[in-house]
Amino acid sequence: MANISTHQRSAPAVYSPGQSLCIIVGLACLAGFALDLLILALPPDLFNIQWRIGLLQKVGDRSIVLLFGLALMMYGCLANRAFRKQLALLCLIIGIMFSVSGVVMVRDSLKLQDITLVNIAIQEDQVRTQIQSARENPQELAPELTPEALDQAAQQLSQNADTAKQNARTSLTKIGASSLGNLIVSGIALIALGRFGNRAV
Repeated sequence: MANISTHQRSAPAVYSPGQSLCIIVGLACLAGFALDLLILALPPDLFNIQWRIGLLQKVGDRSIVLLFGLALMMYGCLANRAFRKQLALLCLIIGIMFSVSGVVMVRDSLKLQDITLVNIAIQEDQVRTQIQSARENPQELAPELTPEALDQAAQQLSQNADTAKQNARTSLTKIGASSLGNLIVSGIALIALGRFGNRAV
């Protein structure tokens, strides 16, 4: 009797056809996400703020694939306690990383916005200096560059600079908010998935 119960306890987990199918699809999702991440991250340039923002944005956009793949794997491996615990730990680690990445994304987006606005202001000042120099040296101007034309150019420059600054603020804010949402939501869901895997019977 003892031998029979020992044999039953050590028997390998049996997967239903549905669980096997979930494992196959889950592995495909994870492999696809890993391949995408590898392609996107190469060549690495960690100190380039635009590279970091671009990578985090694309990871955030694809995070649902990772979440779906891990959830399918978790369901497929419910009967295998040891593997389920390892998968739960992986989900917790990735979930925390995604949540921290969201904070990094916000910081980098604000920093890039400041850099972009400074660059626009520098370019505006350079063109404004050229216009001022042309006003001070009218003899060097082409005949079609009248003082009125220079005034119009200065006005147009101000309008273009204001538009460029507004567009930079809007686009970077949208990118930061969208990626932050994706990373935080996926991170929280992965943490919840990891906790579920640890508690599941």
